[in-house]
Amino acid sequence: MKAAPKSLVLAQRNIATLRDFLSKVQQPGVAQFIHYLLSIHPADRLPSRRDFDPLSIPGLLSGIALATVERDDEKVRLRMKVVGQDLVDASPVKLAHRYIDDVVLDLPGSDIILRSRLQVVETGCAYLRRGAPSMPFAYRMAALEYVHCPLSDDGAAVDQILSFFSYRRVSRS
Repeated sequence: MKAAPKSLVLAQRNIATLRDFLSKVQQPGVAQFIHYLLSIHPADRLPSRRDFDPLSIPGLLSGIALATVERDDEKVRLRMKVVGQDLVDASPVKLAHRYIDDVVLDLPGSDIILRSRLQVVETGCAYLRRGAPSMPFAYRMAALEYVHCPLSDDGAAVDQILSFFSYRRVSRS
């Protein structure tokens, strides 16, 4: 019996993962983003950047980030290409057009921002995180929730990561 193509297996696993995340997310924007991704996700491959139309989710654009995957021999580096205004406002350091491993050097406790995206590159599956922040931000947060999603030009090798972030600030008393 012939094995299913890698792109099909990855697509099915990623779709199942995103559907599972819907029962776990707490922030409405994250749920909207996941619903949108599921609506554009091909059944037989990972979605590509061409599948993503930012104009379809104008109310979510401030929470969007796009990182490109650069492979050099055995090393994988992730470069922030697009950084929404919510991320610009929350981050105490510049993110746009920087390699994430360089950003981690400037932010103690921020290695999760690299590890979580590398997990998406390695597995081809979306990644969800919610809870208390583990790194410094420009303002106090009660909680954060985000999802990283793989994008692939060939349907199998992750070459970009599309993310959506939702921050809940500590209310001022």
